[in-house]
Amino acid sequence: MTSVQLRLLAVSRTLVCIAVWASGLMIVAVALLIGIEVLLRKFAGISTGGADELSGYALAISSSWAFGFALLRRAHVRVDAFHTWLGTRARAYLDCLSVLCLATYGTLLAYFGARVLLDSIELRATSNTTLGVPLWIPQTLWLGGLVLFAAVGALMFVLSLAMLVRREFETVQMLVGSRTVSDEIADEIEPSAAPPTESR
Repeated sequence: MTSVQLRLLAVSRTLVCIAVWASGLMIVAVALLIGIEVLLRKFAGISTGGADELSGYALAISSSWAFGFALLRRAHVRVDAFHTWLGTRARAYLDCLSVLCLATYGTLLAYFGARVLLDSIELRATSNTTLGVPLWIPQTLWLGGLVLFAAVGALMFVLSLAMLVRREFETVQMLVGSRTVSDEIADEIEPSAAPPTESR
């Protein structure tokens, strides 16, 4: 890969890592909120009100923020029963096609998500709950994850297409191909790959 391509990949990895860490922290915060809600109901007979609503927003937002990370990690589920029987060149073309389909799907999600957000802003819509949350707030955060997902998908397609043109079929496999058993094993043993420190 060229230096520009490597730089783009590095930037996208940084962005999706920030997003996935933020989504993880959001889920932890919601879990703590739900725990506090349960304890208050059990021992004090009171409710904070809105924990279920906020947890729904957190689930939607954190899911969309994690889509791009899953794409870069090649973690999306694929049916590759016949894929493994093909040669390196055929697999590279199919991998490029698959990431194009995923990028297209992400773009459609972002487009219709933007339309939902614009409708909520125009109507000044709020949640039909005691909190009365303006819906544009969670929807903006949710849409941000979808836009990041679509952008990462588009980048992956452009990079894999450029590699196909240069006939770098194995690099396409490493970038956007299905994860192999070897990839899974490598991820599992990576923390233990460093040599043990010598005790004194």
